Amino acid sequence: MKNLNIVVFILALLNTLESLSIDLYLPAFPSMAQIFNTDIGHIQISISVFFAGFAFGQLLWGPLSDKKGRKPMLYCGLLLFIVGATAIFFTSDIYVLWAMRFLQAFGGSAGIVIGRAIIIDLYDKQKSVTIFSQQSQISGIAPIVAPLLGSVFLKFWGWNSSFAFLVIMGIITLFMVYRYVPETNAKISLPDQIENEKGLKDQLKMIITNKDFINSTMIGSIAFASLIIYISNAPFLFMEIHGFSSGVFSFIFAFNSLALITAAYITPKLIKRISNAKLLLIATLVLLCVCALHILIAAGNLSVGLEIAMLYLSLLAIGILFPITSAHALSPFKEGRGTAAALLGFMQLMVTFLMSALIGFLEADSIMPMVIARTGIAVIAVWFGYRIFKTQKSAA
Repeated sequence: MKNLNIVVFILALLNTLESLSIDLYLPAFPSMAQIFNTDIGHIQISISVFFAGFAFGQLLWGPLSDKKGRKPMLYCGLLLFIVGATAIFFTSDIYVLWAMRFLQAFGGSAGIVIGRAIIIDLYDKQKSVTIFSQQSQISGIAPIVAPLLGSVFLKFWGWNSSFAFLVIMGIITLFMVYRYVPETNAKISLPDQIENEKGLKDQLKMIITNKDFINSTMIGSIAFASLIIYISNAPFLFMEIHGFSSGVFSFIFAFNSLALITAAYITPKLIKRISNAKLLLIATLVLLCVCALHILIAAGNLSVGLEIAMLYLSLLAIGILFPITSAHALSPFKEGRGTAAALLGFMQLMVTFLMSALIGFLEADSIMPMVIARTGIAVIAVWFGYRIFKTQKSAA
């Protein structure tokens, strides 16, 4: 365990693969719509399909990592990720794109869910918030760099060069997992199938009846959905509605993404002064306020600068919520951490899939569905944040 800093970096790299898979090809959406002979809405669906694959994949990898070990499942997941990205490189069919994005996400989800379980294996609750924040600082670079890098790839090598880059990154990450990541599941066992099924049912019952898990998971799911709704609609907002070039869009996207790194930096400092529950509630309230203001700004067509400011502040609140909700949701469990991480990830991605798919099929010439949806789910986040705050205040 002497190489824990390297392990944290590699786990952040696994998170980065997810961000790269989403953000890298955003500037290419208009070009891809022409090449695939479709509209930009059908290209946006490839993001929704990606999240569906991520959601269902985590249901598999989490429990399997509890039974078979963390590293073997990481190997399998990364291999599927590489195969999916390779297939996308060679296709120009929209249905193949959707299918391979699902496969790519299904494999890539192993890194996210197992990475969370490894951190909880290694650290206590308070320390894990700091580690999750450190991870966010590292992986938060991807949303800043990815669109800029994607614009360069698009200009010189075409839209599919982004997926060639993902293949290379997947291979590098696979080697680093093999070389440096230890097996942290100290309770790997191979009982008979009946005992396995009984154990999994008991674990699921224990997890879904835990109030800390449910409340924190719902806030984390809403925060993640709000982030991805923004990401998937950002090309439409800035390039279609406001008429910016792919290069200008990349710089705007990179600026807003700085909020996630800023949040990851300040969160460990804030939790030393403010309780986790109070910080959760404050962050959800900030998210609600800025999303509501975005509705007024968008409806009045006031200023693109104000829109960017509201999006930045909303991402700042989301970035604060991520590490705290992850640590709160997973730390109560001594066993079945992979399963708990899988349920956490599944909820995050299913909420995201449903919301982003709904918005994708709504009115195509307006950004109002996006801003209204983000505000609506922020109201729900505040309610769950209040429940956590009230429970911890009563226990104090």
